[in-house]
Parts: sequence; C-alpha cells; structure tokens
Amino acid sequence: MGWRIWRPNRFGLQFNIGRFAGHIHMNTIWPIEHNKLTTEQTEKLHQSLRSPFKNRLQQFAIDEGLGDYLASFYIPFASWLGEKQSTVSRTLVVGINGAQGSGKSTLSQLTADILTQGFGLNTVVLSIDDIYKTRQQREQMAIDIHPLFKTRGVPGTHDTALGMSLIQQISTLKAGQSLPIPHFDKGNDDRSPKNLWPRCTGPVDILIVEGWCVGTQPQTTDELTHATNPLEKNEDEKLIWRRTVNEHLKTDYKEFFGLLDCLIFLQIPNVDCVLKWRGLQEQKLAEKHQHERHLMSTQKSLKRFIAHYERLTLSQLKNMPDIADLTITLDNHHQIKRALIRRP
Repeated sequence: MGWRIWRPNRFGLQFNIGRFAGHIHMNTIWPIEHNKLTTEQTEKLHQSLRSPFKNRLQQFAIDEGLGDYLASFYIPFASWLGEKQSTVSRTLVVGINGAQGSGKSTLSQLTADILTQGFGLNTVVLSIDDIYKTRQQREQMAIDIHPLFKTRGVPGTHDTALGMSLIQQISTLKAGQSLPIPHFDKGNDDRSPKNLWPRCTGPVDILIVEGWCVGTQPQTTDELTHATNPLEKNEDEKLIWRRTVNEHLKTDYKEFFGLLDCLIFLQIPNVDCVLKWRGLQEQKLAEKHQHERHLMSTQKSLKRFIAHYERLTLSQLKNMPDIADLTITLDNHHQIKRALIRRP
C-alpha cells in the first residue's frame, strides 16, 4: 500500500502528502510520484466532475476530447495545488505562463472549476490581459516613448500597480465581501465599463494569475542587441522599445511577479505554433464580436501583432523550464504531452 500522512485544510478536506502504489491510470500524464490521491479518490472526483467539466468545454467551444485529461491530468494537478494551499494560512497565488494561443486561459478556468467544485477551494482567475493600460494610456506611451507601445501585450502596457493592488485586495477578502475584477474588451481594444466587471467573493483560497509574460525574466544587454524579427529591425533601430520593455521586467513587473507563490509554464513546441493557435483564437473572437474593428482579420496583421511577442516568447521557451515549479509540455496537436515538477 505505501505510507500515508494526512493533513486537513480548513474546509475539512484532506490531502495525502505521502505516496500510494495505486493510481487510476498507470500511464497518467501527471507524474505518479507526485499524485497524492488514491484510485478511489480520483474515481469519485471524476464521477462528480465529469458533467460540469464537459459543460465548460462546450461553453468554450473546445473539443470534448479534452475530457480524457480530467482524471489523467486535471484532477491530480488540482490536488497538487490544493496541497500547496493547505500549507499556507492565506490565499495561494499561482502564476500560469504560456505563449499566445497556448491555452493558458482554458487551463486556468478548468483548474479553477475543479478546485472549487471538487476540493471546496474558492478559486479566482485573474488574467494579466484584464489589467492592460487603457487604449488612451497606450496611445500616450506611443507618443512619449515609442510608437510600438500602442500595441498591447508587452511589459509596460499593463497596469502593474493595479495588478498588485488586486492581488492584495483579493487575498484579504472576508466572508460576504466581494470585489469587482477589471475586464479588458479585446474587441474594442480597451477596458470594459466598470459596471460590466465581474465580481469575486471571499474568502479566496487560490488566486490564479495567468498571462503570456507572467514570471518572465529580463534579458541581458547582449540579448537585446540582436533584432529578433523585421519589426524590431525596421521599427526599433535604436533599441528604445525593447530596452524599455526590459527595464519594466527589471522593475515593476519583477515586483508584481514577486507576489507569486508558485509558477506554472505551459510549454509550446515552437514559436510557429503561436501563429496557428492564436489564429484560431482570433477566429472565435471575430465570430463573437463581428461588429468590432480592432480584431486581426488578416494573416498579415496577426503576424505583425505576434512579432511584438516573439522576443520574450523565445526567451521563455529557453529559460522558463528552469524557473517554473511545474512545466506542462504541449505537442504539435495542442495536446498535453507531459508534466514535469521541478520543485515538489
């Protein structure tokens, strides 16, 4: 059987922090040595979560085949996060990093559902996209600093002070208290009106902060010198834009990311996948916001947009596996291939 040690959290739920010989699937994607659930526990959770998990996939217009990963990955992943939360006396702040189109938003929401419904842990998702500076602020940056800052996405275009304030406020919510969470309307390329912001209620056990540059480290001076693509070569000849981005990673973004308790990296096969997968996202957005004018309707405009992200995406693919607590590797078909825990 193996040995077991049980540690209850404040909800009365118990997370096994020992090891078991038996698991629901021997070929599970989640590393067996870090699976703290018995076969019986996993099966029980699978039965109760299967229907809401399927409903969420339908809501996101995602292939229901992803349901096969509920027991082999999502449930043990949620259990691992639940175990981490049981060791702290406050809100656990989890960062999820993934390239454009990698599926980090889907991963975050599905995991939040499982943590809330299966483990009784109130979980909130905060997307770094929702703390973008307003269109007016970015247009002013484009005038004052560099034209490329008009395009949202890179470090410097987020309101990190707002992000840090939100983490602090969410973490201190008490029972019965609620807080509005900013929402960025990509169709209008600006924040939604405050009366449309969703609200979260306390107390919050786990806060997931997801975004393409979450946890990203600054680059060296030598790395900044080489232009990654024609956009940088032709429109940032004096390196003003990329140096400013890097300075933000050294300062306010470092402070922002310093609030994370653990970091998850969603690793794509290569940067070519970004264009393909982000293109699929844009198609869904276009169908949802047919009347909006800020969506990238052509391959050319999408390639230009992604070029803003390419430098740091390449840097993350190189360095993030050595930084993240957990790396989730995707294959060329956008399927989870394996999960590797660097720090238990």
